[in-house]
Amino acid sequence: GSSYRTHGIPSDAARRYELWLEEGGARCDAVNVVPAGDAERFALVTSRAVAEGSTLFEVPASMLLTADVALRDRTIGRDLSRIEQQQRQRGGASAADRTGFETFALAAVLAVERVQRGAVRGRLRRQDGGVLGGGKVLPQWEVKDELGEKAGGRRWSPLVASLQWPAEEECLIEEGRAEAVTAGAALIAQLVEPVARSAWMRATQRSGVAQATSEEDCGCTAVQALLLAMEAQFGPPPPLDSASGERRWGGRGGGGVALCPLANLAVLPRDAAAAAAAAGAVNARLGRPPDSSGSDGALRRVATRRLPPGP
Repeated sequence: GSSYRTHGIPSDAARRYELWLEEGGARCDAVNVVPAGDAERFALVTSRAVAEGSTLFEVPASMLLTADVALRDRTIGRDLSRIEQQQRQRGGASAADRTGFETFALAAVLAVERVQRGAVRGRLRRQDGGVLGGGKVLPQWEVKDELGEKAGGRRWSPLVASLQWPAEEECLIEEGRAEAVTAGAALIAQLVEPVARSAWMRATQRSGVAQATSEEDCGCTAVQALLLAMEAQFGPPPPLDSASGERRWGGRGGGGVALCPLANLAVLPRDAAAAAAAAGAVNARLGRPPDSSGSDGALRRVATRRLPPGP
C-alpha cells in the first residue's frame, strides 16, 4: 500500500510528492516514493509484486517541466522570451543553441523556486481534501508564512523539491564548462535577484526584522540551479518498442529537454548504470509509450523481469 514509515516516522514530504503526482495524472500505483538515506532525498520502491512487462510508472506530458512551460511562467516568462528573441536575432538558431536555451530556461525556473522557498520559511497547512483511488486522501495544501499570509502555491514546487540540489556552500564548476556556466548563471542571477528581494520583503515587511538577499546568494543559487538543470534534465526518449526509434516525448511533450517527475529517481548515475548493466542487474527500462498503445503518457517505465515488493 501507500502507507510507509522510515525509522518509525511517516514521511510527509514523500507522501505529498506522491499525491502531487497522482493529482497531475501520473500512473504510479506500482511504486512508492520513500526517503533515501538521510531523508533529504527520495527513492522509488515497488509497492507490490510486479510482473515482467508491467508498467511501474507513467508520467503525462502535462507534468513535464520544459522550456515552453518556463516561457509561460508568471514570474520570469517575459524575461525569458526576451532572451530567447535576442538569441535568435544574434543567429543562434541551431539545435545546440536551442538546447542551450532550454537548459537555461529550466535553470531559471529552478532558481526562482529556490529563492522563493528560502524566503517563505513557512509550513504546509492541510485543508479540505478529496479521496483518490485506493483510499488515498488527497489534501489541498497551502503555504502560510509567519505573518499568516499566503506565500506559495507554485505549481512545480514538489518537483523542484524532489531534485538533488548541491550543498548550499558549494558553487564548484568543472573547468571544461566553467565559462558557459559562469555566463549563464550571471544572467540567471539578474533574473532571480528581484524575485528574491520581493519574496524577502513580503515575508518580513511587518516582522520588524530587516532582511535582505545578497547578490552573492543569488549568484550561488544561479550556479547551483544551472548545474542541477544540466544534470537532471532528460532528452526526449525513444519508444519502448524500438530503441532506435524517433526520440520525442509521448503525448504533446514535444522534442526538447525536460525535467520529468520520477525519472530522476529511476535512472542511476552513468557509472553505476554501466556497472549494473555489466552485472546483469538492470530490471526496468524507460521509454515513450508505443504509438499503438493510444497512451498520452510522455514517459513510461516498465519492468524487464518480475520484481518483488520493496527496494
